[in-house]
Parts: sequence; C-alpha cells; structure tokens
Amino acid sequence: MGSLVLNLSKPGDTAQKLALNLSKGEQFKVRLSWDGDTDLDLHAIVTVNTGDGAKASSLGDILSTYNVKRLIRGQDVGTLPLAPDRTFSIHDGALVHSPDARDGSADGDDEYILVKPDLLTRPSAGQIEIPLLAMIHPQSSSKKFKSVANARVIIEDSDGQQLLDASLSAQFGDYVGVQMGSIVIDASGVSSFVAIAAGFNTDFNGVLGHFS
Repeated sequence: MGSLVLNLSKPGDTAQKLALNLSKGEQFKVRLSWDGDTDLDLHAIVTVNTGDGAKASSLGDILSTYNVKRLIRGQDVGTLPLAPDRTFSIHDGALVHSPDARDGSADGDDEYILVKPDLLTRPSAGQIEIPLLAMIHPQSSSKKFKSVANARVIIEDSDGQQLLDASLSAQFGDYVGVQMGSIVIDASGVSSFVAIAAGFNTDFNGVLGHFS
C-alpha cells in the first residue's frame, strides 16, 4: 500500500525484552513529563509484523495528536474524534491518549498513553507491534531534547512496575524524537515491552514512513 501521511500542524500553529507478563488483562502506561513552554507529544502506532517489518494498515492505526480531527486553514484533517474529556483513542479503546498538552505546566504527567493489549484483535499471521514515540512539536524548530527541561518518559505495567525510565533531556539530547520501544503481542496473546531507544531528527511523517 502507499505511505501513510498525516498533517503535522496543530490549530494555532532485536532488542532485549525488559518485561513479560503471562496473565490476561495486562495494561501498559506510557508517561511523559517535562517543564517549560516546549510542546512535546506522545505517539503510538498499531502495526503487524509478519516477518518483513512492522507495518500499519490504515490511518486508524495511528494514535497521534496529528491524527485528531481538526480544522487547519479551512481544511478538515485527521480521523480521530475527541472525546468530551479531550482524550482520543484507536481500536475501540485499546489505546487511549490523554488530552494534548501544549507545554509542561502540569503537575505529574503532562501526557500519557494507556495500552490494553487484550482489546486488540490478533492478526491471522504474524504478531502485533506497537512502537511508542516521543517528539518535539514542531520538528522544524531548532529545539532538541537537550533544550527541554526535565523531559522524561516512564513506562509501567498494570502492577506499577517500571519497565523503562528514560531522561529525554540527557539521554537523547541531540534529537527531536525517540522511539522508546515497542509493545509486542505474540500469536498466543502474551504481551511484552521491548526497549529500543532510537533517536531521530526527522518529522513524524518521516518516522511513519518506516511503518507503512
């Protein structure tokens, strides 16, 4: 299929497995926090890997503020509706994103994503992979993570166990984006978090091109 491309504007502007959970009802929480007036975003993509790389099949697989329905210069863009509480979701609530934060002014988490693997329909072949990404908005700015104060991502399981605790400001200071890792759901339904920690200096559509 052709490449998936999103409008990246907003209104007004073989890694090591870290954790394995064999029980049903597992849930992962991806937590992003930072300080200051920079705009950071979390993104997640539901893909299927049948051996030739992880691929998304439609825009409905992309949990991103860039995919939320909105009006940009008179044009309707995006596919995901906002809920009354300003959260948005894909795959019938299997992945839910917090309201979009434009700065790091909140106490605690500024943004988060909840992933409930049991709500996803497993493919007839291959396994589900969900890349988890954090990026500066806009990617065309001169800012990189080293200029963002206290930018941090924590990934937890449903027991509150930390699977990842990464300082974006320190560990990925020279980048505008990072794939922290992926949640993998194998053919038997077992879910695990796989750490990747890959930094990049391209926009979100450039990253999305690797999964479409």
